[in-house]
Amino acid sequence: MKQASISAAVPRPAAGPEFSGWSVKSILAAGARAWNFSLRQTMFISLIVPALVMLAGAATALMGKEVYKWFTGEDGAAENLQVLFFALAWILCFPVIARLWKAGAQAGQAKLFAVMYLVLSLGLGFIIGEELSWGQRIFGWETSKEMKAINKQEETNLHNIEGVGDKIKWIHVLMGAYGTILPLIFLRAQISARPLDAVSLLVPHFTLLPYFFSTLVWRLQANLWKPPKSLYFVITEYSEVMELVLAVAFFVFLLFQFRSLKSLEKPAIVEDPVLNSTQRVNLAGNHRAR
Repeated sequence: MKQASISAAVPRPAAGPEFSGWSVKSILAAGARAWNFSLRQTMFISLIVPALVMLAGAATALMGKEVYKWFTGEDGAAENLQVLFFALAWILCFPVIARLWKAGAQAGQAKLFAVMYLVLSLGLGFIIGEELSWGQRIFGWETSKEMKAINKQEETNLHNIEGVGDKIKWIHVLMGAYGTILPLIFLRAQISARPLDAVSLLVPHFTLLPYFFSTLVWRLQANLWKPPKSLYFVITEYSEVMELVLAVAFFVFLLFQFRSLKSLEKPAIVEDPVLNSTQRVNLAGNHRAR
């Protein structure tokens, strides 16, 4: 009689979700498995959240100029929420970096990805600093004469300097294009990817397409089309709403990476089919006895 294998349980890296076809249902199901959420929760994150942000902007515009200014104006609700979500994304960078660095001992590229996320954290920190005018809005110090002369809002920041703001608008276009085009190109690869694969770490998950696609479309039209005077205020101020969508996108991107890499801490257990149930119980008992 042949002796049964003694490898009762072997830890292996979890594989990506199986792909059962190109139907919308199968793609959404793959997204839910990647998030480790229910389909309803995944659809809420992917579709409902960005829609709610955009509808909130439209609703306040319909409520009148004062309400709209409260939502989209300087130090308004949209700007404060941008800072909040960029700050949450910045905080999530650090456990992601730590997990990637720890995984570097087993996966050669993981430490390189950790450095990339460190650069991302620096970029997010810069954005937060700019939004807060590097503390001026909190502590209320006086803007220097030199900065007042070149800054449209007479604040201590770079993005309101004449000419810089226009370049940032095109950077938003690039961000929107990056988060829209690459997930479509690598859709099949993302569905079957593991957490430490480059396509998982460097390309926004396809469930984030609504955030980046809406950013791309809005910013392109805003850069290329000048609205009529009657709609100028409403349309230009709505850019604050779309910047909030982008801020939420960064937070959700980092949240996905956080959850994805956390799964590496609990490797999947693959049982040896050769062993019968009695042998598995005996081996488990021996393991506990140690």
